[in-house]
Amino acid sequence: MNYIFNYFRRKKLTMKKLLLFIFVLTISLPTSSQNKLKVGEKAPKLNITDYLQNVPKDKSLENKYILLEFWATWCQTCLEEVPNLNKTQERFKDRKDFVFVSITDESPAKTKKTLERVKFNSIVVSDQTKQALNDFVVDDAYGGFALPKTVLIDNKGIVRWIGKPYTINDVVINKFLEGIEILESDSAVLNRPAEPTFK
Repeated sequence: MNYIFNYFRRKKLTMKKLLLFIFVLTISLPTSSQNKLKVGEKAPKLNITDYLQNVPKDKSLENKYILLEFWATWCQTCLEEVPNLNKTQERFKDRKDFVFVSITDESPAKTKKTLERVKFNSIVVSDQTKQALNDFVVDDAYGGFALPKTVLIDNKGIVRWIGKPYTINDVVINKFLEGIEILESDSAVLNRPAEPTFK
């Protein structure tokens, strides 16, 4: 803040102009803190600009249970969780109404380089507009959006669980699919053996 005051002092601007500047700055700040996604709310429509891997014949997500995984190529924890996500998907493969979607906001070219090294079983998509990332800002301990992030959305489009992929387990998913409230105690950090991430 001192930087701003010093800037105005150097420019010999009046206090009125300073206050006007602060006012304009304040009202132009993002309002994401007012729009944080919460469990029990209707999920925003998922914006997808590119399908990158495991493209489904039916791209509609309506009336489906969705495990939505936010990730990035630079996020090591995201990549380390992919084998566990793949195993979870394998355990629930008989549920044709349950889809796993991994979404990034990075370009297809950059993402495809990572996909050559890391095997995803989920539908891998990109939203280069970053709309999905903005729409799915959630309340968490970090006050915003830290990757990786997992969101469970039921077949009616309601957010049922938000957390980290390493805290999701079969108890959470079974309750989700059965429409039973998921308690905080249902998810826990799992002690998984380290698995190779890259092919």
